[in-house]
Amino acid sequence: MLASVTPVSVFRQPLEARWPYGRISHPTPGKINLIFLAILFLLVVGLLLALPAAAAQAPATFKGEITDEHLNCIQTPMKAAPGINDKLSCVLYWAHFVQPPSKYVLYDAATKQTYQLSDQNLVQPYVAEKVMVTGKLDPATKTIQVTDIKNAGEGSNKS
Repeated sequence: MLASVTPVSVFRQPLEARWPYGRISHPTPGKINLIFLAILFLLVVGLLLALPAAAAQAPATFKGEITDEHLNCIQTPMKAAPGINDKLSCVLYWAHFVQPPSKYVLYDAATKQTYQLSDQNLVQPYVAEKVMVTGKLDPATKTIQVTDIKNAGEGSNKS
């Protein structure tokens, strides 16, 4: 008796319903193919929609000045402790001696845009200088993933 029972014959038998809606019909091969094609179609459409987001931006170059995130040292008069009169000392004061410490940002005076910088250690040598930062911008957080930084006046890079 067991020899006549195969996996295919078990699945071909109708299921007994335990609720008043009648029998559950088994999907035919045509229905299975249609379901498979629908799932495949949805996966392909999902991948096509995700590709532009994944390859969204190539690295771009941003110009500006490295300063503190609250722009205390860009203002006139500078907001700093008494006796601090230059931008470099002002930015370092806000980044190291004030609690909580301020982060370095790129400030573009021409567009009045402020960009967060991903690698604070890489930009430290360029504090209070006009620079060109290369990296990918995340528009949602306005953060640049820094890959390179150069003085705007010179062509040399320190990365």
